Amino acid sequence: MENVNMDELIPKLISGTYEEFCKNIVVFLKVYDKRTRFEELDSTCLREKLWNRLFYYLTDYVHIDQHHHCLAALRILSRDKTNLDDLITDDAIKIILQNAGLTKICEGEQISCTIVTIESLKLLCNLLFNSVKVQRLKVLISSLPYLIDRIKSYTDDVPHDVKLFDMRVLFLLTALNTSTRDIVKTDLCGDVYLIKIIEEFAAHNQNNETRVIKAEEITIVCEVLKVLFNLYIHSDNIGVEDQEKYKNLVLILYKLLTFKYPVQQDDLESHVVNLLTVIPYSCYAPIVQAAKGNDCKDVYQNMDMSAICVLLRFLDKKLECKTHLIENFSPIITALVRLVKSERIIRKYVRLQILPPLKDVMHRPEEGTTLRAKLCKLLTSPITELRDLVAELLFVLCKENVARMVKYTGYGNAAGMFAAKGLLGGRGQAETAYSSESEDSETEEYQKYKEQINPVIGCFEEPKPNPFEGMTEEQKEYEALKLVNLVDKLTREGVVRPCRIGADGKPEPVEHVLELQNELPRQQYGRKDSDSE
Repeated sequence: MENVNMDELIPKLISGTYEEFCKNIVVFLKVYDKRTRFEELDSTCLREKLWNRLFYYLTDYVHIDQHHHCLAALRILSRDKTNLDDLITDDAIKIILQNAGLTKICEGEQISCTIVTIESLKLLCNLLFNSVKVQRLKVLISSLPYLIDRIKSYTDDVPHDVKLFDMRVLFLLTALNTSTRDIVKTDLCGDVYLIKIIEEFAAHNQNNETRVIKAEEITIVCEVLKVLFNLYIHSDNIGVEDQEKYKNLVLILYKLLTFKYPVQQDDLESHVVNLLTVIPYSCYAPIVQAAKGNDCKDVYQNMDMSAICVLLRFLDKKLECKTHLIENFSPIITALVRLVKSERIIRKYVRLQILPPLKDVMHRPEEGTTLRAKLCKLLTSPITELRDLVAELLFVLCKENVARMVKYTGYGNAAGMFAAKGLLGGRGQAETAYSSESEDSETEEYQKYKEQINPVIGCFEEPKPNPFEGMTEEQKEYEALKLVNLVDKLTREGVVRPCRIGADGKPEPVEHVLELQNELPRQQYGRKDSDSE
């Protein structure tokens, strides 16, 4: 390998004899295996010539022993986006599809699975990922019936890599070309066959503790879940027949969540969570099942809450992440918001886990390591998408009651959400669909310090000395006017904009600071924090 002249390698591949090609293609694969850019091909049309040469041998059925090498070389070259759209033609895709076994229906035949098949699928994945043109090619989209047919016909004899890259091709196509989603789901019923794969996996592992689950099995399940996410991403408006399909899927997800896996537990849970974010609201009920026997540890109102416990543990784990906050927090919080909105028993149980009856009233809501504390910290996050998601979850757990939200989070933490929803000062509180039944009784600790709890910070606060104590009326008036003048100056200079709460419960600017005086009686926060309201 040390004696290889790289300047001569590519020209020899392009114009050498077949024997030289066979020798040099092996060298090329070893040398370029990890490369993603090929600047040396940018001159004198070397890139185009090399692609053409590889396809020439790929269509030479006299020397089929080099087909997998040609496909492997094309796979490596396809990592580089340079001129990729110009290099790929319909004929080229047809050749790749033919080698991938995606040009005919199996019809009882054994699925052909060779190294050529796998290399072709890997090449398709690269092309789909790097080329918008390939994503929209009709010749590729027309291969979907053959791909779904192969997925439908999977047996244990089909190699793992074929299943893996079949799924990745399907994932990339449905992710990057949204028009294919309806074709796969509606025209080809592809989602039904995908659900069958994970259903069979769940059935094989249910109540079978002796069976060893292989990592590659879980990998396939994860890939299937990713494709289902693409297919169901906009699926809230569904018919009665589809409801049964979704409910069956949720039951399978319940089983997947409650199994223990030797490997890839986090990956599987993550993909289940992602899929839960796109399940229609009317179909979440099977995520909790009637408790059976004494083995079930997480029981609430005679229902097995094991899957919900897994989701809460997953949330707790994700809340420890310090980077990529949106990617880590958003899916699980979105899933929980949808779950607690859809099922009353889930809301009540999750509320007990996140917002249990208040005992610690000496610390601010955002202080500590509890789920409540971690979520309250995010209420003041500068990442608005994340802040709003967390606020929505906590607000729903509080049955969308402003006073209850203030009790558990503090007015200061929740003020941003109240402003956005037009609920500042307790105004704009509409009737909700929640029951009036109390889900919490005030603890002795809370009752003891209730009158000394500052609703703004959400915890006990020592009485503070009166700053006006010892002042004459003239001194008080002087300090008040001084403050008014300072605020007025800041306002005129555009540093601050004083606001009052408008009739819609949202902040509105005032022209002069003295306008705030008329609003004082209306803006006093009234304490109505009993959970028995």
